[in-house]
Amino acid sequence: MFRRIIYEDWQLIFPVVALAVASIVFLAAAWRASRMKPAQGERMANLPFETD
Repeated sequence: MFRRIIYEDWQLIFPVVALAVASIVFLAAAWRASRMKPAQGERMANLPFETD
């Protein structure tokens, strides 16, 4: 009924790849935010969260 989950070495590739992809996305967003011009940052800061 219940089986013990035994991870093989090759199955550790999935969390490593997921961590790498998440890190790349985070670093890309941080890099883009750091390279943003002040005028563009001000415009993005004034965007409304909800439409009326």
